[in-house]
Amino acid sequence: MRMNRLTCPKCENSFFTAARNPHLPCPHCGFVLKANEPDRRIQSRDPSQRFCDLMKGEVRIPAKTVDISDTGLGIKMMGYLPFDQDDHVSVLVKDLNMERTAQVVWTRKFYGISRAGLRFVDEAHAH
Repeated sequence: MRMNRLTCPKCENSFFTAARNPHLPCPHCGFVLKANEPDRRIQSRDPSQRFCDLMKGEVRIPAKTVDISDTGLGIKMMGYLPFDQDDHVSVLVKDLNMERTAQVVWTRKFYGISRAGLRFVDEAHAH
């Protein structure tokens, strides 16, 4: 079996794979290069790894941001995400004094890491 070393164009971490599929998610940040698909998020994303909490009802889910823009954010966490596409969650990023409501746009799980893309559904306001 031949192992290929790949470097993620987003986080610039290297990893090894035997897979031939070039659309693999990066095991470090989850970025998937899809050359033939346009990026759906128009605003620029600020790569930002910060601790955050997601609230679904009374359940608090600790996670980390991957990137943040004016319209949403990407998150990652170890294990299983306890929500589904189209669910609404509250997002609290203490470092940024941010508390927003967001809709889950997509979820993925690989190598024991879950990722999700969230779109803000409320208006931004300062705290």
